Amino acid sequence: MAQRPSGADASTPVSAEQVRRLATDTLVTHLPLGLSGYCYDDADLFNMVVAAAAQHRSLASVCRQLVEAPSANLVRHYLIERLFATTDLDTLEQRCNTMLVARLPAGVLGRPLRVAIDLTLRPYYGQEGLVPDQLRRGEARAGTTRFHAYATAFVLHAGRRVTLAVTFVYAEEALADVLRDLVTRLRQLGVRLQRLFLDREFATVAILDWLQQQPFVSVVALPKRGTSLKALLTGRTSFRTTYTMRSVDWGEVTFPLWVACRYAAGRRGHHGIDYLAFAVVGQPACALTVPQLADEYRQRFGIESRYRQTEQLRVPTTSRDPALRLLLFTISLLLTNLWVWLKAAILAATAPRDRPSARAWLDTTFRLDALRDLLTQALVARYGTHLTLPYPFACSTPLKL
Repeated sequence: MAQRPSGADASTPVSAEQVRRLATDTLVTHLPLGLSGYCYDDADLFNMVVAAAAQHRSLASVCRQLVEAPSANLVRHYLIERLFATTDLDTLEQRCNTMLVARLPAGVLGRPLRVAIDLTLRPYYGQEGLVPDQLRRGEARAGTTRFHAYATAFVLHAGRRVTLAVTFVYAEEALADVLRDLVTRLRQLGVRLQRLFLDREFATVAILDWLQQQPFVSVVALPKRGTSLKALLTGRTSFRTTYTMRSVDWGEVTFPLWVACRYAAGRRGHHGIDYLAFAVVGQPACALTVPQLADEYRQRFGIESRYRQTEQLRVPTTSRDPALRLLLFTISLLLTNLWVWLKAAILAATAPRDRPSARAWLDTTFRLDALRDLLTQALVARYGTHLTLPYPFACSTPLKL
């Protein structure tokens, strides 16, 4: 059973301060800076990062807003001096992954799971020559073709989406290596994979050949390119067949091809039949029908919703430091995980007869913006906020508004 948040009792609702402490204590525990005895301690510095994430504002903006807060330069200085300078990117990534799974809803790791792995690209606008090995090229988006890339693995459990692992993807790093790294981390957590869902960028000969040898079913969306594949996308009925994909560097691989036929019905401006092609590989054989598999994949466990949630908790930054950017990205995932855990903990502490109603209430009322509001209120109460414009010049006449 999930634990009730620290400091809460059966008659007291979860407070803004409890939510703040939950977030900050998790960061301090897994990423200690050792500032005890200074003007500010570890919690103060991470409070600023949490405040920036909750308000989707930069560190500089948040530190100016709060009266008794440390400056943004001080926060960055200690993060660089006490964390990044003493920890390489791979070690920081390991610590971030440990932090991500510090609190998981009960039962997440106790059964076979359906896991989705996806690639996230964050736009980069600095000079490419400074960090050539860290920037991944991609299709033009948001005014750039250069990105910091992260691969994430997340699961849907009892209607809740939880991120289990994250990894930084270097410029020339093969996605096959990225995938193996994430699957290894999932196994170290004790995750038993039932089905693994992958997007089109993972549809390569090297990846499909490796997935065929795994003891779980993998479903990989195929891009609709190539004369031989397009020739198969005909008819009005979903079907299964086999298909061979070839690569100059990796040879060829033959795999089961599942094609689902759906009527577009005006979705995304399309009409007529829409063909969804999947490579379905691994053992044991998938027991779903083609339409059932397509339904599971189309949901993708709400991956677009997950992106919108993490975007709400993203700390905007122009920093070129990959360590800082990885930390800020992980914090957005962490806060979303803690929100999911908190809802599960509240539900577990509710009287059994009230749980159906409590679940409905939590889904409609304790939304992510409510968590952000609680975090903001707690931090404003702790540090105070400017209620007047701190104008540094004298006015010769009273200002009339």
